[in-house]
Amino acid sequence: MITAVFITIFALFAFCLQCGMIRTAWRMVEYTPPLNARDPGIDPRAQTVTFTTSDNLTLKGALFFPADREPLGLVVFCHEFGGSRWSSMYYAQALLDAGFAILGFDFRGQGDSESLERYQPFHWVTAYEIDDLCSALRFVESRTDLNQLPLGLFGVSRGGGTALTVAGQTDAVRAVVCESAYSSRKMMDVFADRWQSLFAPEWAMNRLPRAHSRFTIACARRIAALRRGCRFVHVEQSLSGLRDRPVLLISGKRDNYVCPEIAEHLQSRINSELTTLWLVPRARHNQSRETSPQEFDQRIVALFRQMLLDQEPAESVSVEPDTVTNHAGSRPEISDGSLANR
Repeated sequence: MITAVFITIFALFAFCLQCGMIRTAWRMVEYTPPLNARDPGIDPRAQTVTFTTSDNLTLKGALFFPADREPLGLVVFCHEFGGSRWSSMYYAQALLDAGFAILGFDFRGQGDSESLERYQPFHWVTAYEIDDLCSALRFVESRTDLNQLPLGLFGVSRGGGTALTVAGQTDAVRAVVCESAYSSRKMMDVFADRWQSLFAPEWAMNRLPRAHSRFTIACARRIAALRRGCRFVHVEQSLSGLRDRPVLLISGKRDNYVCPEIAEHLQSRINSELTTLWLVPRARHNQSRETSPQEFDQRIVALFRQMLLDQEPAESVSVEPDTVTNHAGSRPEISDGSLANR
């Protein structure tokens, strides 16, 4: 009898402790740090465009063409959380000067794009951002002045994870540049290790296996997804599809949010000699261009020029149907039109 009472008390204690740890982890997942997104304002050079998502939201875009020549290629820019289509020219002005057309667009719930009821965007990559970028590529495919141009993606922070995921699923994209990109799962694992003392007393955390903290984070991620009406995307599942294309990953050595360890993780998961990691001294989150503007511009132009060398499309990489799904549970598709024949 005494043993049963002891076991019951211990089980209740463990259950309450676990619930408290999940609650703390959930708050960590939902917390959005101050990312200081850039807002350079409206650029009068842009051609305003609109397109719709698979769930009929209207997204706003800004299309820039070189002033003195036909474009060599097209780069679709994916802004950071809290940013907008107008930040594209801060990061990609050198590409425009080099002869590339640039398409920036506002993700749903950001800038001037429509919002989805119930979904409140935050700094993690979800299936909604994947759908938004796929919708932008379908818009590109519908334009005869764009759909024959070599296509690249340029993503910053959350936009970087989105760009890597979509590029890994379609051979239409020939090159990718990412600044401060991350995957949700790796980021959460890193922060769980860094702040594990917030979950429970240190003596307790030191005695628990690493799998326990991952289980706690997975529960917290599930709660956040239910609250936000979204589904987190497992970026790593798409990275192997980038092994045959040039990729440049840029990370600041002083980035306390997306630390270099995360960029190194992405590079290792792509596992290709065509993938380059540039760790920028003294740079913080999304500040690599601010810290080293000339080298930043030179590197991104050189990377996207590589996609002009081979006019044949990269080999298609098979992707399991459930690798990435949209909000309805089906994988977002890009139709087999001219994009696939680039």
